[in-house]
Amino acid sequence: MASEQQQSGSGNAVIVAIWAAVLLTVFAAFRSDDLLKLPSLIGRSGGGPLAGAGIIDPIVGAVAAGAVLISWFGLGMMVNRFLPMTRQPGDSHVLEIAKAIAAGSILWSLVWFFLGLAGAYSTIAAVVVTIIGIVLAVIGIGRLRAAKDESRTPEPATMLDRILLLLAAASVALAFIACLAPPIAKDTLLYHFAVPKAFIAQHSSAVIEGNIASYLALGTEMHVVWAMLIGGVYSVRAGEAAAGATVFLFFPVLIAAVFGWARELNIQRTPALLAAATVAVIPTAFHVASSGYIDLTLALYVTLGVYAFERWRKTSEISTLIFAAIFLGGALAVKLTAVFVFAALLLVLLVAARGESSPGKLIGYGVAAMILAGVIASPWYLRDWATTGSPMFPFYMSVWKGTAPGWDVERSALFQMMNSQYGGAADAPVNYLTAPLRFSLAAQPEDARLYDGVLGASFLIGLPLVIAGFWRRKLSPSIAAMAAVIGVVYLFWLFSSPQLRYLLPIAPLAAIVVAATIDSFGDGALRKVSIYALAASSVLCVATSFAWFCQKAPLRVVLGGETREQYLARDLDYYPFYEAMAASTEPDAKTWLVNMRRDTYNVERPVISDYLFEDWTLRKFLWESRTVDELRQKASSLGAKYVLARHDFLFDYDRSSLVDDKRPRAENEAKLAMAKTFLLDPSRVLKQDGKFSLVKVN
Repeated sequence: MASEQQQSGSGNAVIVAIWAAVLLTVFAAFRSDDLLKLPSLIGRSGGGPLAGAGIIDPIVGAVAAGAVLISWFGLGMMVNRFLPMTRQPGDSHVLEIAKAIAAGSILWSLVWFFLGLAGAYSTIAAVVVTIIGIVLAVIGIGRLRAAKDESRTPEPATMLDRILLLLAAASVALAFIACLAPPIAKDTLLYHFAVPKAFIAQHSSAVIEGNIASYLALGTEMHVVWAMLIGGVYSVRAGEAAAGATVFLFFPVLIAAVFGWARELNIQRTPALLAAATVAVIPTAFHVASSGYIDLTLALYVTLGVYAFERWRKTSEISTLIFAAIFLGGALAVKLTAVFVFAALLLVLLVAARGESSPGKLIGYGVAAMILAGVIASPWYLRDWATTGSPMFPFYMSVWKGTAPGWDVERSALFQMMNSQYGGAADAPVNYLTAPLRFSLAAQPEDARLYDGVLGASFLIGLPLVIAGFWRRKLSPSIAAMAAVIGVVYLFWLFSSPQLRYLLPIAPLAAIVVAATIDSFGDGALRKVSIYALAASSVLCVATSFAWFCQKAPLRVVLGGETREQYLARDLDYYPFYEAMAASTEPDAKTWLVNMRRDTYNVERPVISDYLFEDWTLRKFLWESRTVDELRQKASSLGAKYVLARHDFLFDYDRSSLVDDKRPRAENEAKLAMAKTFLLDPSRVLKQDGKFSLVKVN
């Protein structure tokens, strides 16, 4: 019998090795724009000195972010004192620290929300809050000493353990360097950094005219406000670096949480490290951590929320359930899409209640925790409800109508339609079925049809292993609950807005499920081959992230060998026009931005711009005008003295958003000619190239 099992295990190991080899080959083949061009990308940063005096600003920024992290930890440890959870022999102290940091970050975010309502965004407020956080950390540091004494003796580290640690550390290190560079990612310039910068300028979190993103739940952006203020004590550039580093911090804390939870599930250290590394090396996770995006914050809170919820189901501890509410509330304060996790946990709760002696009590407590989570996140949604008439603004306005300047039901519907275009399922429904293959292997950044990112082959390698594990009933109820959450959230994601960044919140759960499955195989050939296959996938993922790092080429600007202006001009093709605007326009003159990614972060002049649909007003004015002069008058009515536009595709009949398909071609061509005269009149042009133009209106 033992011989038959060994033969079966060896046969399965061969199948897994072949499956992994095919997937890794396909993944590499699709990386023609990054991984396969890595040798030529390495030297992209250009000539000039590597380091210079500018290095001081990123260093100060990193120190400021460290102070924010210590403050998170301090408040979180204080919460642990008031909500103690019964310690169990298998508890992970790494996870305990991650929980404290995450809980502290959620509560400090709430503090900054109310400071914003009070109009108290100032350097003094930031310094006071930071000092309080550090004092709390000093009080809580005694727990770290106690945890050291309680820690179990780890197994001897193997060479594979060291390799997995190195891979995870490489991805984290690359993201850390990149996060200190000036931001260039679209959503960061649109609102993750632009809104906090505007909040600081007005000393409050009042809605920013023209920026619909200022109506969103901005739980993570509150920390950006904090970091900018603390780092800004030294310089504006240091504040910018502090903001990037602060948002980055959620990445290593998430990795620590994954490892700690895996260890609490009695997964051996090598598979637990594999789970952590699998999350750390996801190329899109690197992109998010290095770009000021907020999806890893959401991933951390979702991971810890599911963890606390599952622990409560085992222990029935109210303190644990309150922690679940804190984490889930924090997730909802980051993004409205967290409601998908609520739905998944409710489904798990209903299924679990069938086997309980008091199902009503179990469901009642679970629902109460979700209500408490909603209360924790509610300040953001109540603010929007009071301001616009809809707690979900600017989403789903056809369901719950809200009103605000620059947004309406039509644009809300277009926004939902735009999000649904990710993955290309609208054009080819078969893409729903092939989605796991496409977003794991063939996906590409900056391509909506290809999910705007890539996951890597690791989860595809693990998928048949997990299916086999459930088939053989080798996986625990906790792993089954995680798998259920993954499945429900995945389906919501697939049929709503399948952008890869939005899938990251369940990636940690999936990594733990895969690691638990591998650990259940014992010490045979199947376990070893599975681990080595995932390690090989991690190597390719880190190489892909390194290629993206080289494309961005942030090292010289972080070390001070390149100025901020040189870096931005190299990576943002429109930045020289922003410099021209600063040099050629009056300080109080308004400029109308058209198709400029609504990047108000890098503008030091008053601007007017539509949100997301950036040529909306231009199209409206164009079709309402009979002459160019009339179009100019309408532009002047906005208060605009200048127009800065990206025009390369506006004049292309087949691509232009100015074309009305319901009207004759001759009429459309006349309107395009009028728009061309408006944006490219040689007598009014201040700066122009084949893509952009800065012109005077009157």
